[in-house]
Amino acid sequence: MRENDLPGFWGSPTSSVDWCEDNYVVTQYIAEFFNSFSSFAMIFLGEAACYSINRLQASLDRVQPNKTSLFRFKLAFRTITVVGIGSFLFHATLLHKMQMLDELPMLYSVLVLFFCLIESRFGAQPAWFPKLLFVHGVIVTGLVAFTSGNVQFFSFHASFSSLEIATLLLIFKVYQAQKREYPDIKRVFELGIGLYAVAVTVWMTDLNFCEWTVLSLVGLGGKNEGDRNHDHGHGHSLIVKDFYFHAWWHILVSLGLFLLSTVILLDGLIVQGWTPKIEMKAGWLPVVTVVEDHAKDK
Repeated sequence: MRENDLPGFWGSPTSSVDWCEDNYVVTQYIAEFFNSFSSFAMIFLGEAACYSINRLQASLDRVQPNKTSLFRFKLAFRTITVVGIGSFLFHATLLHKMQMLDELPMLYSVLVLFFCLIESRFGAQPAWFPKLLFVHGVIVTGLVAFTSGNVQFFSFHASFSSLEIATLLLIFKVYQAQKREYPDIKRVFELGIGLYAVAVTVWMTDLNFCEWTVLSLVGLGGKNEGDRNHDHGHGHSLIVKDFYFHAWWHILVSLGLFLLSTVILLDGLIVQGWTPKIEMKAGWLPVVTVVEDHAKDK
């Protein structure tokens, strides 16, 4: 237990990582309060996207029945919801089993997004391709869930990171191919990748510089070891921990992933002969629709 942590309902952490936020400060039943509840950003955006896709599917079927299935795109957004649920359980308990419910759905999410992009960019794939991705997911699940130490760490991160990079590169190819004809793709991609980059920066800062001084009464600090020995308890300085950067990571990466996944959906509709567009709901939430007159012409 760290110096500022309090005893809690779930006991000492068994997860491989204990984030910057102090444990059980707000309530004895939630280990990392802000990290836990910020995970609801993923749940909200994932379910908002699934709801809009249901409405979009109904709209497409009215124009041309049974022409287009949006199931794989809905599954991609639904996995974001599952990641959010797992993230809440992990940060609320800091238990190893709950950590798996956070990390493994991240792998499943990127597998589905990767499949969506391959289908859109390179056409319908043979039946063995999704089966291969499924087997890959099962093998990595076994390695992550039933091993520990370096084997577990490298099994997850090697698989997830390689798929994440490949997926981002494919999304960038979509951006390059479609940005001139479809300005919505240009705007959504640029905002999404920007938010994703800021989110990763915030995540790295929280992970590596938790106790660094950000602001003190005499100026900026955090450039040497001596700066870490601040009088935080008397409020003489603000450190990285005070800004709950991991909670902001949840919000920012949820928005970035939502927007980048929306690019994948837009591209999927284009290659299937539709003319998609973005409508803003509540003034800030982008929702995909189609130009029905153009669709009928095709």
